[in-house]
Amino acid sequence: MARAGDNGVFDRHFFYEVFPDVEPAFGDALDAPSAARGPEVLLQVVEELGLAPDSRAVDVGCGTGEHAFALATLYGFRVLGLDPVQRHLDLARAARREQADPIATRVAFERGSAAHLPVHDAGTDLVWCHDVLPHVDDVGAALREFARVLRPGGYVVAHQVLAAPSFSGADAEWLLAQRGMVPGSVDPRRHEEAIAASGLEVIDSIDLGSEWGERAERADGAVSRAMLRVARMRREPDQWRTRFGAQAFDAMLATSMWQVHRLLGDLPGRLDVLVRPR
Repeated sequence: MARAGDNGVFDRHFFYEVFPDVEPAFGDALDAPSAARGPEVLLQVVEELGLAPDSRAVDVGCGTGEHAFALATLYGFRVLGLDPVQRHLDLARAARREQADPIATRVAFERGSAAHLPVHDAGTDLVWCHDVLPHVDDVGAALREFARVLRPGGYVVAHQVLAAPSFSGADAEWLLAQRGMVPGSVDPRRHEEAIAASGLEVIDSIDLGSEWGERAERADGAVSRAMLRVARMRREPDQWRTRFGAQAFDAMLATSMWQVHRLLGDLPGRLDVLVRPR
């Protein structure tokens, strides 16, 4: 089949004479349901670790407690959720008050950060860390802190995005700044170096690519809505800044652009499963 050469030169014959016959089948194949994985893959990984009920878990960057409650409900873990944001802690504690026993008694929430876990040495079975490491100034220091609190044979399950080569330039720098992320902490090479120096060993590293974005788009058109929001904000920025304020405008634009970049694979997801050696 004729195609554009490796140098990217436009092939007029292919584009006008060949591709129209290929395009319908190609499009149908791409539109077919895919096996894109979603966030549930993290819980599947935890299940495969085979930790016993009453194992002690630390949810680093717990937010409003969704994952802490899931770990307690599904696996019977005793979970300490840590977060540096008071609003998150207030909402998580309010949600805990709505939980029935024994879940409510298995989950607690305290202030803490990835670099400073208020947890004793070598007493934790699982460190759960969901989309936190890109916000950390020193990923290596955070991973060493995870290693400190883990018992020998304890695990880290950590999901984060790392920047693909396509994610670069001033727009990428702006987006990371708006999202409170550290450029060096989404650098794949530095991430690998941090793991190697942490004292933790890699059990598995799963490249999720754009799968979460694909899954979200298939489920409810989340990324399409984000793209429309970006288009409207770019078309009439003054209207939206005046109505909601400049800070809210930047935050909404960054949130929407983030979803688009995730779907395009510019910020591929990665799941690391690590263990503290015995």
